[in-house]
Amino acid sequence: MTALYSVLLFAVAVVIYAWVGYPLFVFAMAMLFSRKRRLVERPDNPFVSIIVPVHNEEQKIASKLRDCIDLLYLHDRFEIIVASDGSTDRTEGIVRRFAAEDPRIHWLSSETRVGKSGVQNLAAQRSQGDLLFFTDANTAMPPGVLRTMVESLADPQVGLSTATVLFGHPQDAVEKGQGFYWRYELFLRSAESDLGILATGSGQALLVRRELFRPLPPCYGDDCIMPLDVRAQGYKVIQERDATVFDAMPHSIEGELRARIRMTARNWTGTLSRPKVLNPLRFPLTSLGLVSHKLLRWLTPFLLAAVFVSSSLLALGGQLRSFWWLQLAFYVSALVGWQLTRKQRPAGVFGYSFSFCLANVGFLLGMVKAFRNQKIVSY
Repeated sequence: MTALYSVLLFAVAVVIYAWVGYPLFVFAMAMLFSRKRRLVERPDNPFVSIIVPVHNEEQKIASKLRDCIDLLYLHDRFEIIVASDGSTDRTEGIVRRFAAEDPRIHWLSSETRVGKSGVQNLAAQRSQGDLLFFTDANTAMPPGVLRTMVESLADPQVGLSTATVLFGHPQDAVEKGQGFYWRYELFLRSAESDLGILATGSGQALLVRRELFRPLPPCYGDDCIMPLDVRAQGYKVIQERDATVFDAMPHSIEGELRARIRMTARNWTGTLSRPKVLNPLRFPLTSLGLVSHKLLRWLTPFLLAAVFVSSSLLALGGQLRSFWWLQLAFYVSALVGWQLTRKQRPAGVFGYSFSFCLANVGFLLGMVKAFRNQKIVSY
């Protein structure tokens, strides 16, 4: 029984630390030690290359190009490169019509399917900008977002600025449930950014100094590997609160689960591929943040399984039965939330337990892919 107690206490302690203790610690540290950043208008206007990777985006690319054209930045100080990963629909024709009216717009296509990272690398090689602005075709951008992000790089210690992504007005129960998880994530990223230890970003909008950009491996996500490369070179990654972009969450449980699986599998291997940033002797707080914020969170389903199994065995022996029943009630509430969400009905408080469990199912399946070395390369 002593061994079971030890397993139970260890697993519970790690879960509580990863989801509650570390966020509170970072928030308190940020309140005590961070300095409020003051955006300074840059005297210069660095040339910016806007890179939009696409694969069959005929429904979205026109709106994306209009957003780019309307950005509040000097007309002759940015270019727009639409990099296609083997699009077979009308995307090319739409882009070329825009390009005929605006010489800043360029169409670039890979000869074969190389994945999102592959066309981003190709566009970066062909670009002219001092700064590289990576943004997705389905991300809506207010006119001032680029100017704000460029000004955040006026600080010579900042190497990458990532926008704050909002998912608009929830249209269904899936978005409402996952919206809670994303607000938690933004809270944590903002605190890490204030401390100067942030090492992750949002692929919807990333602005990086050209000299800090490193070619992206095809099997890792840009939102994972690009911030890690910038931190490894000694520069800060900033979550820019005043630069807001908008995206849409998957409108189905299956879509959200696929996205979570893909993110976990790519980012687990991506994070471990940069051991320099995980070295506590070189990057003490950043490495602590990566382990606590990322790695332990992705390991949570295994820890939860250890908690349930050990407490079940103890409960069979007449110990900690109340704790076992509390776990069962939590998972039953998640099942209720799942059923309500499937039927597009408000999940209420059940949505929180369902959101947590859905994320952890995604973590579990993503980790299985990572452990089996299954690469996810396609766009």
